[in-house]
Amino acid sequence: MTSYEKVAKAMECTPLNSVSEIPVFPHILTWAGTVADIPQSQIITDCDKWLEAMAVTFDTIGNPDLSMPQHPKTIIFSMSLPTRRPGFELEEGELYQFVEKPQFEEDEYEKMLQMGWDAWYAQYMMRIQNPPLTDPRDYGALWEEANAAGAKIAQFLAGRGIVPIFSTAYFPIFDLLSMIRSMESFVFDLYDDPDPIQEILTKYQPEVDEMNIRILKSIHGERVGCYAMRSSATFMSPDMFDEFVWPHLKKSIETFYAAGIRTVLHCDANWLPFLEHFTQLPKTSVSFEFDGMTDMVKAYDIIGGWHSLRGDVPATMLAFGEPDEVSQYCANLIDKIGTKGGFILGSGCEVPLRAKTECVKAMLDAVK
Repeated sequence: MTSYEKVAKAMECTPLNSVSEIPVFPHILTWAGTVADIPQSQIITDCDKWLEAMAVTFDTIGNPDLSMPQHPKTIIFSMSLPTRRPGFELEEGELYQFVEKPQFEEDEYEKMLQMGWDAWYAQYMMRIQNPPLTDPRDYGALWEEANAAGAKIAQFLAGRGIVPIFSTAYFPIFDLLSMIRSMESFVFDLYDDPDPIQEILTKYQPEVDEMNIRILKSIHGERVGCYAMRSSATFMSPDMFDEFVWPHLKKSIETFYAAGIRTVLHCDANWLPFLEHFTQLPKTSVSFEFDGMTDMVKAYDIIGGWHSLRGDVPATMLAFGEPDEVSQYCANLIDKIGTKGGFILGSGCEVPLRAKTECVKAMLDAVK
């Protein structure tokens, strides 16, 4: 069975005949530089060097079924926060860091409504680059570079028979605002003056969704990545989730699904208290990615068979554990949910920079 066939069955929550049909997805970005001994400063700036490192990595551990289709530079850029980079602001060999502090004041919400989200966001993104950009053409060039890198990566993965987890990805406006306003300030804003925030979400999230649908249709993409990284129960109370997150996230997922596009929801932190909401959505419209903070077995009890889910070998185990420990962890997941349908074995979020090669390989070997 090819990786494409495995992934299709998993996304459709089809029960499996054997463990060997379970797809494996190690979320690899910076770790490729560790395996290939290529400096992180090159990994995060040069797509060709990153692909060289990814080739060495896959030759070392074997081809996975799924992979990230974005260059680390694209990930860093799209995070929309000032960044400290290895080999530049940090020592070579360290992991890049995001600087989260308030990037705008509370009166800026009205400016977003006046300017429109796209115009305001472009202006903001130009301001936070290092050095800041003054010519919109330079900002456009960054997106062109990201698109060119994406095309290279798609070709590379296709040549190895590896499935890209999505074709393009986005941050919901709610989650972007939480990051660039900073968590504490944003929560105060939600309490003190929620109306302009709600108006921004209602008015502009549909525009972002439609733009992504146009992009996906132009490249025949079937899955969109959604980084709802600040919408979990770790950050939001149930009442706040119901008021500010769920109506817009639900509408987005339904809009994508009506256009023939499945949402790959990257679920950092604890989502267990909110998973029941997703049973309201069309069957198999979502594929969840959990990072270890959401109990996989309990999650499957709620959404298993209705939506697919990926996870969740912990980063700490890949970095500090032993191969037998990884094998046992994977065997437990496989025993409890593996062949029921809709399960993708993978790392809990990103494979860490200092993961042990033998531990990552043990995860891939768990379904052989």
